[in-house]
Amino acid sequence: MIRFLRCFVLSFALAGLSFAQTTLTATPASLSFTWQQGTTLPAAQTVSIKSGSSTAAFVTAIVPSSDLWLTVSLNGGNLPASISVTVNPTGLAAGQYTASVQLTAAGFAAPILIPVTVDVEPPLPNLILGSTSVSFTAPPSSPAPQSVTLSTTGGPISFTAAVQGASWLTLTPASGIVLPGVPVTLTLTASSKGLIPQSAPYSGKVVLTATGVPSANKTQNIPVTLLVNAVTPTITNLWPSAMLAGSGALAVTIFGTEFYSATTAKVTGSSTALKTVVISNTALQVLLPATLTATAGALNLVVTNPAPGGDSTPAVFTVSATPVVQAVVDAASYSNNPVSPGEIVALFGNGIGPATPMGMAIANGFVTQTLENVSVTIDGQACPLVFVSQNQINVAVPYAATIGTARAVVVNNKGTQAVGQVDIQATSPGLFSADGSGTGQAAALTFSMTTGLYSLNGSASPVHANDLIILYLTGEGDYATSINPRTGYIVPANTNPLPQVNPLPTVTIGGQPATVQYAGPMGGGMLGVLQMNVVVPSGSTTGNSTPVSVTIGGVSTQAGMTIAVK
Repeated sequence: MIRFLRCFVLSFALAGLSFAQTTLTATPASLSFTWQQGTTLPAAQTVSIKSGSSTAAFVTAIVPSSDLWLTVSLNGGNLPASISVTVNPTGLAAGQYTASVQLTAAGFAAPILIPVTVDVEPPLPNLILGSTSVSFTAPPSSPAPQSVTLSTTGGPISFTAAVQGASWLTLTPASGIVLPGVPVTLTLTASSKGLIPQSAPYSGKVVLTATGVPSANKTQNIPVTLLVNAVTPTITNLWPSAMLAGSGALAVTIFGTEFYSATTAKVTGSSTALKTVVISNTALQVLLPATLTATAGALNLVVTNPAPGGDSTPAVFTVSATPVVQAVVDAASYSNNPVSPGEIVALFGNGIGPATPMGMAIANGFVTQTLENVSVTIDGQACPLVFVSQNQINVAVPYAATIGTARAVVVNNKGTQAVGQVDIQATSPGLFSADGSGTGQAAALTFSMTTGLYSLNGSASPVHANDLIILYLTGEGDYATSINPRTGYIVPANTNPLPQVNPLPTVTIGGQPATVQYAGPMGGGMLGVLQMNVVVPSGSTTGNSTPVSVTIGGVSTQAGMTIAVK
C-alpha cells in the first residue's frame, strides 16, 4: 500500500512537470510605442521568452501578417530567447494601431501573443512667416506701416514678438495664438523722427519666439531696415539779417527745417566755403568772412543737404552801406520774439549809436527821447531812450505803436539812419535775470513773512513756502490806460493806488500755481517795467533752481528762469 502511494505521488509530480512545460511566458507581456510624425523612429524594445528550463524550438509571426509596420529580430530559435521588436509607423496616419507578435514553441499546446500598440501623433506645427524681411524708407518721417502674416502648418501656436536694436520701430501685437485657418498679422511701424539721414540704412530685427513647435522653428528673426534720406532744407529766418559793410566777419544764425550734421551753407556765386555749426534740426550758425561783407550788396544764403536733399531757396542777407539795426529783442530775455507796447527792447547793430555809452535821462516826469543826439522811432512813434552805445540801444516801445510788423529807425549822432524791423503783439513778457543773460536765476527779492525783511533771492537767501517772491519783467502790454500820455512815464513814488494788470498774470513756481498779490509799476520807475508780488505755493518743488514762469495774455515768459526755494 505504501509503495502504491509513493508511485502515485511520483506519477502526479511528473504529470505536474509536464503541465508546467506547456506554459510560455513573455516579459514584458505587451509593448507600447509612441511616435510623432516627422521625428526619429522609436527605439526597438526587447521581449524575453522562456518556459522553465525548456529549450524547445520556436517560431515567430506577426498577427495580422498585413501589419508590415511591425517586425521582430528572430523568425525562430530555441528557448529561452530574447527577441527585439521594431516598429516603423512611417506612412501611417495619426492614430493608434495594434498588432501582435505570435510565438509558437514545439511541445507547447498553444502559442502566446504579445500585443504591440503604437500611437502615431501628428507632427508639431511650424510657424510660417509671410515675409522674412521688412524695409522702410523715409521721408516721409512716418512711412506707411507694413505687415507680416503668421500662419501655422497644423495645430495652434503661441508666440511672442519683440523688437531688438531699433528704437525707431514698434509692433503690434506683442503676443498671440496662431490658429489653423486664422493667421495673425503683425503690424510694424517705423518713425525717422530724431534720426539723422545717412547713406546706410538703420537696422534692427523682430524676434519671434514660438512654443509647441520643432526646436528649429522656435526662434525666428525678421530683419528690418529703415533708410533715412536727406530732404530739401528750408530757411525761415536769418539773425541778424543785415550788417554794415566793412564791419568784418559776422556770425549769422540761420533758422529753418531739416538741418542735420551733414548740412552745409554757402553764398550763391561764391567759392568761399562757410564754416557751419549745426545747432539743431531747426537752427545752424555760419560765419560770414570779412571778404564777403566788405562791400555793400545782397548775399544769397543757401543751405544744402546731401543728395537727394539738395539746396534750399536762397535767403537774402543785406550788407548795407549805412548802419543797420540787426535785431530788436526783449531787453530781459533777449529772445527775438515779437515785442509788446511799453516793452523795454534792445536794438543791436554796428555803429548805430555813440562811442561813449550813456544811461537814460528824465525830464518833466518822462524818459527823454534823445540821448547824445541819438533818437529812435518804432512804427513812426518816438521811443524813450533807456541806454545808448555804439552797437546797442535800449528803448521802450511806444504805447501808440500798432500791432503787426513795424520799422525801427535809429538816427545816430552823425545824422545817419539805421533801419530794422520788429513784430509787435499785445503782450510778450520776459523776466529779468540776475546776471542779465536772460536765463537762470531771476532778478528777484525774497520777502520773509516772519522777519518782514527783503533779501536778494538766491542759494544764500531762498524763499520759503507762503513767503513772497518779488519778480520783475517787461512786455506786459498796455494796461495802465488811465495814464495819458504814458510812453516813457515815470510813475511817481507816492502814487496811490498804483494801476495793476487786469486780469492778474498767472504764475507757476516749481510746477504749482502761485497766488499773485500785485502786478503793476514800481513807484519811481518807468511804466513798462512790471513788479509782481507772488506767494510761493506750499506744494512747490524746492531747490536752488526751481522753475518759475509768468503768463500774461496767453503768452509765457522765457524758459529756463529759476528761483531758490527752500
